[in-house]
Amino acid sequence: MKTRSRRRTSGAVVVGALTCALGVSACGGFDSAASGEHLINDYVKKFGQGKVTVKSAKCPGGVKETAGATYDCKVVLHDKTTGTDHSGTITIHIASGNKVEITGSQDLHFQ
Repeated sequence: MKTRSRRRTSGAVVVGALTCALGVSACGGFDSAASGEHLINDYVKKFGQGKVTVKSAKCPGGVKETAGATYDCKVVLHDKTTGTDHSGTITIHIASGNKVEITGSQDLHFQ
């Protein structure tokens, strides 16, 4: 029971560390897999407060570039403070002009 409680708490730390900013975006030529994965790495590096790293990020390729559309990337984040991994998804939003965004905490989905 204590292990399960610890996992919930550390999961909250991971999500909390990453939710401090809104509207983070990346620009460039559109490739859904590369753009999403690059954005996730930048987002976690910037807002993980040195406590969270990306263990893996896998976004689907071939997503049609349509402003207003979204797609989900599978991720595993590593919480350095507890030594635990947390898997889930991060929703990527496609904006106009070859731009992808993570708009806030509502885009982070972890157990």
